[in-house]
Amino acid sequence: MRVLIVRLSSLGDVVHAAPVLVDIHRACPGARIDWVVEEAFVPLARCLAGIERIVPIALRRWRQAPLAARTEIGAFWQSLRSESYDAVLDLQGLVKSAVVTRAARLTPGGRRHGLANRTDGSAYEPLARWAYGHAVTMPARIHVVDRSRELAACALGYRIDGAPCVPWQPPPLEPRDARWADPRGVLLVHGSAKAVKLLSTGFWASLGRELAAQGAQPLVPWGNAEERERAEQIVRAIGGQAAVLPRLPLDRLAAVMTRLHGAIGLDTGLIHMAATLARPTVQLFIEDKAWRAAAYWEPNTAVLQAEGGQAPTAGSVLQAWGRVA
Repeated sequence: MRVLIVRLSSLGDVVHAAPVLVDIHRACPGARIDWVVEEAFVPLARCLAGIERIVPIALRRWRQAPLAARTEIGAFWQSLRSESYDAVLDLQGLVKSAVVTRAARLTPGGRRHGLANRTDGSAYEPLARWAYGHAVTMPARIHVVDRSRELAACALGYRIDGAPCVPWQPPPLEPRDARWADPRGVLLVHGSAKAVKLLSTGFWASLGRELAAQGAQPLVPWGNAEERERAEQIVRAIGGQAAVLPRLPLDRLAAVMTRLHGAIGLDTGLIHMAATLARPTVQLFIEDKAWRAAAYWEPNTAVLQAEGGQAPTAGSVLQAWGRVA
């Protein structure tokens, strides 16, 4: 069986979709799985066992200069259609992923599968349904990981067996990154694309100082210029052993993260990486989304959900860290 997964972005969503790889290989021995993913997340996809071919797409970049990108766009369609698939699984449910799903070639008897409806808290565009020969209806309230697993199981005709598992296979640690792979290291994942999720610099500094007093090394990552400035402010406020983590490609970052003590952070892709890499992790949900995105199956993960508009305090976070670390 040859299967194509279409899950273009983002970081956390790719991580959440990855258990499908384990499910398919367990239920369909010998299956060959390809994956279409945004170019920024290709290094992440390379860290996942069970993918035969990664097909990069650069929609985010192509939108900025579509005429200049014509050659690249043509090469993408040619690469996408160079194989035929028994099943194409759109795990995203947006028009952009549906267009890719529709363009993929099928074997005789092959089918395209996707979501029939929006689920609570998720992005979904009803027009995507035109791309599918088989649309799968989901319960309104379902965890994002379970949604992908259920769709794949229904599409390929197997029963889900066991808890979800992300098939991590990071590369060896590169010598240039060894200085960051400290077993005392604790990531403080402070950044988010949503301003409503952000906590104050003082919150992170207080947390970091207490961790440093316990012998940990706070490491503060960043993803853009604004986050880098905030990371530097946090590190200055912590002092001592705290450091700003350089922006690493996702495969090198995964290799570093496997050697750290753990992570504390907001509901973002990095914190989902840490939890599924089996690092002690505290996940902080400011929005009411723990029920649909938390790594509920990871024994070394604590989940703190804001209640009544009140974010978790540094004290409650430290207590949770003490339980998992």
